Amino acid sequence: MVVTLNVVGLLLALAGVLLLFRYGMPYQTRTGGNQVRWLSGRPDPNQIRMERRYDRLGWVGLVCIVVGTVCQIIANFVPA
Repeated sequence: MVVTLNVVGLLLALAGVLLLFRYGMPYQTRTGGNQVRWLSGRPDPNQIRMERRYDRLGWVGLVCIVVGTVCQIIANFVPA
């Protein structure tokens, strides 16, 4: 049980770190589909979709890191 919790924790933490490296932290400033320098009437729906996806996967990465860390902490308290 201890080994399983440690391995699951490490894999979740690794997955979380990789997601954060790829998609960034979820609290970045979003443009809402507008160009950064110009507010051109219509927002770009593809840009909005991409920002939402990056935001969502950034949060998934953070949750994976936290859950992985909790698994490793719990493994220390499980009797061997």
